[in-house]
Amino acid sequence: GGVLRESDVGSALVLLFLTNAAFFGTGNIASVSSFELRSVYRFMTTFEPFLMTALLLFKMALPFVLVSTTFGLVCELNKVPRSAVLCIVLVLADMMSVQFFFAVRSQGSWKEIGNSISIFGISNFVMVMIQLLFIATRPYVTGVALLRAPAP
Repeated sequence: GGVLRESDVGSALVLLFLTNAAFFGTGNIASVSSFELRSVYRFMTTFEPFLMTALLLFKMALPFVLVSTTFGLVCELNKVPRSAVLCIVLVLADMMSVQFFFAVRSQGSWKEIGNSISIFGISNFVMVMIQLLFIATRPYVTGVALLRAPAP
């Protein structure tokens, strides 16, 4: 429950920005270095590919889960309807995706064509990921309330 205010559009923009920052930040999914096993050698003494892959996927998913959970908590504590904010986020992400769609190139070098297509694909992936994370984190943030210290 709650009422959607104009400031919630700013909150939706912040969520979109933080999701993109989690995607393109240091040690991100978009770089090849995030798929190297060097980052999980500290936790493993022997070579176990399935466990190493699970640790690597956990390392890559953690920023997204933290952003989504924190945003869900902020929405819950401020009594802002999460579904309405999600709709605002999706509209903004759709506008961004349409912009990237019109930037897709069909002429030029292979690198330019590939980069334009991958940026469009990543923007669509982010929209799907935000929806899935909102669904996945809902049980963890529903009904959360701040504890107040008793008055002396």
